[in-house]
Amino acid sequence: MDFMSLGKDLAFVRKKQNLSLEDIQNEIKIPLSTLKSIEDGSIFTDSGETKTYIRSFVRSYAKVLGIPDSEIVQALNEMEDGTYTGSLLGESKKPEVTGKPDEKKTNAVVSKTDDNEPQEEPKPSPTPPRQSPEAKSPTDVHSVNWADMGKKFSSVRQHSNLWVIISFFVVLIIALLAIVFYWDSITSVFDSNEVEEPQVEAVQPSAPQGEAQIPSAADTSALDQSIDSNTQPQIRQNNTPIILGDTLALTVYAAFNKLEPVRVTSDYNWKTNPFWMEQGDAFSFEFRDSLLIDGQYSRMLLLFNGHIIENPRQNYFDQTFDAILITRSILDQPEYLEPAPAVFPLEIGPPDSTEFVIRF
Repeated sequence: MDFMSLGKDLAFVRKKQNLSLEDIQNEIKIPLSTLKSIEDGSIFTDSGETKTYIRSFVRSYAKVLGIPDSEIVQALNEMEDGTYTGSLLGESKKPEVTGKPDEKKTNAVVSKTDDNEPQEEPKPSPTPPRQSPEAKSPTDVHSVNWADMGKKFSSVRQHSNLWVIISFFVVLIIALLAIVFYWDSITSVFDSNEVEEPQVEAVQPSAPQGEAQIPSAADTSALDQSIDSNTQPQIRQNNTPIILGDTLALTVYAAFNKLEPVRVTSDYNWKTNPFWMEQGDAFSFEFRDSLLIDGQYSRMLLLFNGHIIENPRQNYFDQTFDAILITRSILDQPEYLEPAPAVFPLEIGPPDSTEFVIRF
């Protein structure tokens, strides 16, 4: 599968619009390294990013270029199926060019072919605007040596595989040395387990007449088992409230319409990421103490432990961050720590699917 095809086409459209990667980065706040990996195709093979992140980054990139979301989604699906053949540059789906018009065309020389008609003098063209180095000399996609670039990525993968093999053998050697060094201790443990102690049958002396009979160990164990069997059914484990751990997960549910997009910031790295969600989808986001959510608040529901957080826009909106701020102290309340209800409390029903976004 040629993972560079979609990235090459996006780079070609960007350069046709006289836009640089810095211009794209200023619009969507995605690192330049990520934008470069989209164009050279390495984000699909070597980045280690999840499918959700890759699709979000590429859709954000394409949105700046004016490419309709339906077309970029179709192109991504074709990439994943291995059927992408450059549909973004096809005549029927060619995106509108939103860059600056070519000023040379407006200053073209007007001449008459008739000898009797006077010819107009060419108008002096104004000084062209300064462009970034990438915009001044757009590279023809057909002139790039893609085979050479493929060799470079292959060499990187080979080095990575070599390091994995070396690390495996180092760990194996350390494990063997540890077994040899502690062999006596290991064998002594097994030997001690194999020694059988002689069984001595204890004779219970009969109690004098008029004194209470002391129950034997067998009788007490039987009594304990009967007590456990009588009390065990009364314990309802599924009704025990949860205890908040070091990591929490809050679910954003596109309950009433699709989110285009919702922006989420976790305190793992305080990096804001956009997520496009269709109606009925739900994403769960991990955080430690604070999570920011910014988007179409009337279209979403926030869920924790299966419970709906009531009126988050009115109750938890933070003017400083211009977003809803959910903290650990908000969720550490009895109504959210109780077990999730067996039936979803709203008529709209639970999410169609839930995707977990781990430490993005």
